[in-house]
Amino acid sequence: MQKNGYSRVKREFSNLSRRVNQLIISHEWEHISEFVRNILIKKLNSLYRRLYRFVNAAELRKILAAAAIFISFPLISKAQSFQLPLQNPFGFIPPQTDFISPAFADLDGDADLDMLAGTYEGNVVFYENTGSVNLPLFATGQTNVFGLTQNGDLAFIATADIDNDGDIDVFSGGYYGTIWYQENTGTPVSPAFSPAIANPFGLTPSVQFAIPALTDIDDDGDLDLFVSEYYGNLKYYENTGTVENPSFAAPVQNPFGIQQAYMLGIPAFADIDHDGDMDLFEGEYYGKIKYFQNTGTPSLPAFAAPLENPFGLVSADTYAFLAFADIDHDGDADLFAGEIYGNLKFYENTEINTGIYKPETAGDFMLFPNPGNGKFTIELSGATKGNVHVFVANAAGQVVFHDGFAIRQQGEKRTYNPELSSGIYYLTVETVDGNVTRKLVIR
Repeated sequence: MQKNGYSRVKREFSNLSRRVNQLIISHEWEHISEFVRNILIKKLNSLYRRLYRFVNAAELRKILAAAAIFISFPLISKAQSFQLPLQNPFGFIPPQTDFISPAFADLDGDADLDMLAGTYEGNVVFYENTGSVNLPLFATGQTNVFGLTQNGDLAFIATADIDNDGDIDVFSGGYYGTIWYQENTGTPVSPAFSPAIANPFGLTPSVQFAIPALTDIDDDGDLDLFVSEYYGNLKYYENTGTVENPSFAAPVQNPFGIQQAYMLGIPAFADIDHDGDMDLFEGEYYGKIKYFQNTGTPSLPAFAAPLENPFGLVSADTYAFLAFADIDHDGDADLFAGEIYGNLKFYENTEINTGIYKPETAGDFMLFPNPGNGKFTIELSGATKGNVHVFVANAAGQVVFHDGFAIRQQGEKRTYNPELSSGIYYLTVETVDGNVTRKLVIR
């Protein structure tokens, strides 16, 4: 590429990135037509492909900022979008406490995600998911069950199978910087936790407010530990042991380009842009949610400057104790935020429903358009014979539409217009091969 040509392309790329970012930040992006969105994204990709051999990838991502969610070296990635938060969803009853720190795991082996919540008093509350894998419903909380214990003031919870034995272990940070560990000595369907151990596996205490998060940040197969502490620093403890026998190195403060947060930076990790590495989200003292895109690689992380409340997110109340979980089993990472007065905010990730480039695939059927204005089509791409039943349920689990028919040919399509009001529904297609449920968004 000639020097003058490079400068022109980079200038055009920067201008278009700025335009897309303005649309995203102002929330106008979701209101412009699919045709226009496709034109803008294809143009961004075209310019990106012309530049990425000549310009450092981190610099390109910095230029893209929020628009980077559409670019993936160099192919298009689906856009992320979070719904406005719901407070205390799925039957959740807040504990009588000043804040909760949520963590999610399938503790009882029934395939849905249960919740543990640490409290101001240092207790751990278990909320069993008595609903289904698609339609969660949390039972009344049980305090310090399965041998879980109160370990001083405050409890900030992280769950993980740290010893690779197939069940979920629990880490809990506290007010004075201690990290407590309780090994699950039970089974994947019947948890039982051993007495708490302070600062295991070579860990050293933090300054104050030790808030843990576990992720394999260096792609070596074991889980590394990040601990947020008061004054906004984030400490990284590399796991230099093995998958079965963890051992943590001395902490490194604010590594990989991570910026110090204001007062607190409560960490949560997810590969939000589907590029194979773990991105960082931080909840801050006044409830802001900051996103640090990992512009490095799965084994060599490097975090870009943070974006505040991206992807349609809005601030939580004071504090934002973040946790990601695919709570509705639709293949994307939903976000929860525990708050100062014990409430829980739920930000549903509607990414898989964007439908910008192609109909979404779900098992043996496709569903499109989704979101839509009421009319939708299913295409049976896998099933070839037998009877089919189509159910649409509302968020409360009540069936509001049903149809049944016999398959006449492979790839058979059915279009419906059941006159549903705006909202989130769950569409289930039952065939002789089983059933698949997907979210259906009606605008």
